[in-house]
Amino acid sequence: MPPPTYDIVCVAFPSWEGDYVKSTVKLMEELGRRHQVLYLDYPYTWKDWLLGLLGRNKVPVARMLGLSDRLRVVKLENGGTVHVLTAPPVIPTNFIKNEKLYNRVQRLNASLIRRVVLGTYKRLSIQNPVVINAFNPFIGVPLAGTLDERLLVYYCYDEIATCAWALVHGARVEREFIAHTDAVVVSSTGLREAKQKLGKPTFLVNNGVEFTAFNRGQVPVESKPSTPKIMGYVGSIDSRLDYPLLHTLATTFPDSQLMLVGRETYDKPGVEAAIQQLKKQPNVSFTGAQPPDQLPNYLRDFRVGLIPFVKNTQTAAIYPMKINEYLAAGVPVVSTDFAPLGEFSPVVAITASHEAFVEEVKRALYQDSSAQQLARVALARQNSWEQRAQEMETIIQQLIPGA
Repeated sequence: MPPPTYDIVCVAFPSWEGDYVKSTVKLMEELGRRHQVLYLDYPYTWKDWLLGLLGRNKVPVARMLGLSDRLRVVKLENGGTVHVLTAPPVIPTNFIKNEKLYNRVQRLNASLIRRVVLGTYKRLSIQNPVVINAFNPFIGVPLAGTLDERLLVYYCYDEIATCAWALVHGARVEREFIAHTDAVVVSSTGLREAKQKLGKPTFLVNNGVEFTAFNRGQVPVESKPSTPKIMGYVGSIDSRLDYPLLHTLATTFPDSQLMLVGRETYDKPGVEAAIQQLKKQPNVSFTGAQPPDQLPNYLRDFRVGLIPFVKNTQTAAIYPMKINEYLAAGVPVVSTDFAPLGEFSPVVAITASHEAFVEEVKRALYQDSSAQQLARVALARQNSWEQRAQEMETIIQQLIPGA
């Protein structure tokens, strides 16, 4: 008996566009090769719309109001297609502290979104929808059971209880939403340990890498620039970083350059001050956020790729995308032991102290080899987004009624 066919409806928190790699988008791009995918874009608020109208925020002002077609067809380089749907503006809720009022407003928001989604079902002839809610339990609770879903899956890629913007309602709403789901898919071992306690089948699909793209950043060890040797970091520059460690690297290796590639996010008190202090070091550079397709160009010059995260509840839930991106480019990787990363231990230096971190960086700067580089690339090749999407499909096939 052939496996049941289904379309995929992704109720997303991440916006489709952006200047950084998003696991939700990458999975949907791969799933779009074999399934009809409807991607409900980030639900912009009336505040977002107003700021966009004033030119202070980049949002799809016309699409939000339906003045242009809400539905876009995105043709992918892999030959697939994703239909991206912009919802009407919703009422902002983050400022609402009262639980009953918050829930009432979210139900109203959900009714607006539901009407647009179901109308799009007819337009696309959606059949047997598998709804994947990507880190948006807030709208997920009132939408649960109303989208004619054959299966409802929660895709969780971060610990919501530690997100500054979700401190008031995040953990509570996530628990309520998971109770409505058929299963939970998480992106890290730490998240699996946390979410499986909530009683629903919980599966692990680690983050992947766009291997072919990042492998373009591979340069033979002997062809790397000799000076300055670049100690590089790619990713958000925020409260997860160990700034004293970064300061130590800059002062310990004054003839090398510490380069941080990513957006600065002042998500917690003290982060801005720590960043400004680091900028005072003469051998430290900040490039700002870069388009994902430009990142391999930076990795070409890296002598070592850094994952200098602090160790806490938030970082324990992370499977960093950058680890496979570094490896795909053949770059040596030095990481703190912020989360379970044992599968990478053959090719990644995982350290438990600042002293050990500095020593491993020194080894990477001066003792790398072609054989080590090839081993890194070989491991990254096994962790492509295509492989991750296949893992997601296998989970769905296990769960979907009639399989």
